[in-house]
Amino acid sequence: MRLGHMLVFFVRAVLAVPIVLRQYRTEFLRLLSNIAWGNGSIVVGGGTAGVAVVLGFTAGALVAVEGYNFLNLLGLGPATGIISSLVNTRELAPIMASLAFAMQAGCRFTAQLGAMRIAEEIDALESLAIRPIPFLVTTRLMASVIAVIPLYIACLAVTYLTCQVVANIISGGSIGPYLHYFTMMLSTKDIAYSVLKCVVFVWLSSTVQCYYGFYAAGGPEGVGVAAGHAMRASITVVIMVNMLLTMALWSIDAGARFGG
Repeated sequence: MRLGHMLVFFVRAVLAVPIVLRQYRTEFLRLLSNIAWGNGSIVVGGGTAGVAVVLGFTAGALVAVEGYNFLNLLGLGPATGIISSLVNTRELAPIMASLAFAMQAGCRFTAQLGAMRIAEEIDALESLAIRPIPFLVTTRLMASVIAVIPLYIACLAVTYLTCQVVANIISGGSIGPYLHYFTMMLSTKDIAYSVLKCVVFVWLSSTVQCYYGFYAAGGPEGVGVAAGHAMRASITVVIMVNMLLTMALWSIDAGARFGG
């Protein structure tokens, strides 16, 4: 029952995109700025940019440490560049960025919409002939997708750079072999697929979190319960869809070639 209701909600939100472009452009632009930068504070009330960069830095360092230590056992330490170009691009960076978005912006969506539902503000919008799903939900989904593209590219760049620097510090040697393997395996197609995965993850997780906030019930406590349910559902959806997209994009042709 809940899954079917959520699917109808998703379809209604997607079909409302033309309405937003015609009637609610100002609200869309306001949300776009708020999602990306917040109120200027990185931790409290901040946007997603700071969180995405910090997680990108952490992910790059972890890949460098674990990848180099494992490959160095086989005498292949410089091949850490392969791990960076494949693991960061295809799997780790899209998941990290989408989860950062869900934790920072998505939870705000649930709390905002849940508070509006409890305070009967959504019912008030309907009485004013303002369509609540286009005005409250679709604007947030569109702003999320637009905002996450440059943020994700920045996060991916930070991940690459951090992995390179940390691997160079650990190895204590020249960075040339690392860059050779990194550029040999990195492809424009993989980066495009990586951006696509992040956009899909953010769209789905934001839809789930808006859904739980939009239909929150039970007073202020119900908003907290909805936020918890939304976060768990978002993580589950992201991990499951990541598996499906990875199988669809790379299961037949992995794109990695070592032979001549």
